[in-house]
Amino acid sequence: MMDQTLTNFNPTSSIDISFNAYVERRRQIESKMLDGHNIPNYAYAMDYELRKKLDAIPGLYKIGRKICGTVAARETQRLMMSATKVGPTQFPDVYEIVKDCARILGIGIPNVFIYGSTEINAFTYAYDDIEPMIVIYSAMYERFTLGELRCIIGHECGHIHNMHGVYDMLGTLLINGGLTAASQFNVDLTQLLFTGASYALKAWSRAGEVTCDRAGMICAENIEDAYSAEAKLLYGATFKEQKIDYQALREQLKSQMGTMIKYEELERSHPTAVRRIAAEMEFAECEVLYQWRPELKKPGIIMRSKKETDERCRAFIDLTKKGLEE
Repeated sequence: MMDQTLTNFNPTSSIDISFNAYVERRRQIESKMLDGHNIPNYAYAMDYELRKKLDAIPGLYKIGRKICGTVAARETQRLMMSATKVGPTQFPDVYEIVKDCARILGIGIPNVFIYGSTEINAFTYAYDDIEPMIVIYSAMYERFTLGELRCIIGHECGHIHNMHGVYDMLGTLLINGGLTAASQFNVDLTQLLFTGASYALKAWSRAGEVTCDRAGMICAENIEDAYSAEAKLLYGATFKEQKIDYQALREQLKSQMGTMIKYEELERSHPTAVRRIAAEMEFAECEVLYQWRPELKKPGIIMRSKKETDERCRAFIDLTKKGLEE
């Protein structure tokens, strides 16, 4: 006869499985992934530093927020008419990736659209009062592997996770030439952005892209997919597969950093793909990545602190730096 004590034994009796306990456990886990400024611990330090400077520019965030809400609402309606909304039965492969990236980063599942275009691109519309929305151009869906798309989608989720929405929208308007149209919302906008704030915004945008590349790596199934995704942006993602020599790319970057031509990048809102690959390779040796994804850690890998990794990345991303010698 079975012991009555055993039949009445409940292995979960000592564990609080209530919803409130679940929320508290989730909060504790998430708090470990935040730094002292309540931002994700993987965020590139230069991103936060430059965002504080943008916040100090009188009126910039307020104006940007007004534009962001107007443009995002309009673009959502436009995409509902001219693009395909991703879901369980529409591009289900993309939908599963989006769900998984959102789960890993701890954000809500954003709306995602596939937009027909020969351009290779993806971007995000998001801010406080608008549902986040990711747009993936069809050429990117066609030419990128699912592993590479995961890094791209993880990158876009990184913009949402790091609350980049307002300044990211201003950067998008600048690079797409939409500033004149946007300025009708406030007569001071053009003057404000072209009295130094424009360069500050672009410098922050370049740093913010590094943060989001890291989010893409955190969401990746293979770290190398992040490198190959960037490389495809560099050579146009030709249909013929290419084997990329990443060490040769680093040498290409080193020769570029020794010339005055690099200062033309001050006008860019994104670092060049070669710089981004170099920064990603640094993050691949950062302990923070493996706090999020311990299963990606390979034997014998070099491990650096977040502070050291940020300094090494600054050598590639900060256009005023000379760069690493090794």
